[in-house]
Amino acid sequence: MEPFKFTKSKLLDLPSAPKGKQIEYRDSHVRGLRLRVGATGAKTFCAVRKVRGRFIRAVLGRFPELSVERARTLALEKLGDIGVTGRNPNEVKREYESSKVTLEDALELYIATRGHRLKNATAQQYRRILTNFSGDWLKNPLSNISRDDVLNRHKAITEGVVWFGSDLSTLRAGVATGSKSQADLWGRYLRAVYNFSYDNYRDNEGLKLLPEPPTIVLSTKRQWHGVVRKSTRIRNNELGRWLRSVAEVRNEAMHNRDDHIAAICDALDMALFTGLRRSEVFGLEWDRVNLNGGYFWIDKTKNGDPLELPITKTLREIFNRRLEYRKDCINYVFPSATGVMVSDPRKVIDAISFKTTLYVEDKKPIAFTCHDARRTFATIAELSGVGSYILKRLMNHRSGRSSDVTQGYINLPVEELMEPAKMIERKILKEAGLTTSLEESATSFLNGLNHEELERVLRLVNMIKQEKLNG
Repeated sequence: MEPFKFTKSKLLDLPSAPKGKQIEYRDSHVRGLRLRVGATGAKTFCAVRKVRGRFIRAVLGRFPELSVERARTLALEKLGDIGVTGRNPNEVKREYESSKVTLEDALELYIATRGHRLKNATAQQYRRILTNFSGDWLKNPLSNISRDDVLNRHKAITEGVVWFGSDLSTLRAGVATGSKSQADLWGRYLRAVYNFSYDNYRDNEGLKLLPEPPTIVLSTKRQWHGVVRKSTRIRNNELGRWLRSVAEVRNEAMHNRDDHIAAICDALDMALFTGLRRSEVFGLEWDRVNLNGGYFWIDKTKNGDPLELPITKTLREIFNRRLEYRKDCINYVFPSATGVMVSDPRKVIDAISFKTTLYVEDKKPIAFTCHDARRTFATIAELSGVGSYILKRLMNHRSGRSSDVTQGYINLPVEELMEPAKMIERKILKEAGLTTSLEESATSFLNGLNHEELERVLRLVNMIKQEKLNG
């Protein structure tokens, strides 16, 4: 189609394009100014120029909102920029917008790109930590965050003088009062989001659009607190007192028909005898428990690997008790009062801790967390001699895949884990003083026999059993 001089009246008279098509008209007054008409009748001004064998098109705006005169002015500016730089103005605009990406947008993209690899709870924790301690940065460009900003904010979190989260009066005591671990956690989350964005946002030539991550200042100036991993657990000589206190709180709850408290007590017992994480225990559902098969499994674990574990005698007692009090519409094994997953067991934990001081003179309360039960399980399992690979399997821990080649060849089905689980169970009960003397004597005696002697004892037991059955 031949070029013609664009005027308002002529452009208004242009018909819509056929369905599924577009028609482009060229202005004879400014070379490179074009008008594209769609099937709906929408008319859009564009500036078009050929550079090094390729056409570059820049959208200017809609007609008639954008007048012909203004479109010509914008076209001359865009065409001039294209001639000087040889770059598409649309690409330049996208790069500029990418270089000004906000912390909030970068965070959401970071979470979205991780898909199933990042649990929903972890994603929420990212949002919560970055909002609570840097809520004033969320709408600001990442590129505006300086090294001094990071350094000062890390210090402020440590001292407890910064907070952008919920009203503190509605939260538990101690929140936002200063924490080295929270300061480091905030720094790690910010570093993860910024490092991702630093690599992700690039121009057409692959060059990075953001400045160097400012969180590096925490390393160069040695400001990471490096909080030592917690090592608290329930001591072996306190296990009996702790287990009896759990049982007493549970019995009182069952007497008062408070199944919420009883369920949490059962969950804490299970955490001790399995080493499961808090979310794995409270998130366990009945459709993942096979009592007849003697095992249960967890689909969603921290490291993403499914976990199958055997049901020992103690666990079977717990499951049977939970079945007795189960309501048909509730699928959680250890449900809250409303039938959903327990979110905060601290009140029950405090009640158990208080019970540990009763009937015992000059004894301090046993303070503990759900994760202390996991550490206690790991310690006693190691003392029971089950072996490091079996312990890793029971606790669903990964070794470095590149460094621990041997573990990659070991595949232990749940049936092979029953005996190690029983060994740990016996060790816990023994340390707690809850194993009967008869069981201890029998176990000690049988462990001292060789294979031939053990066969003879078993034959003798079967003979005695048969004689009693025959009367």
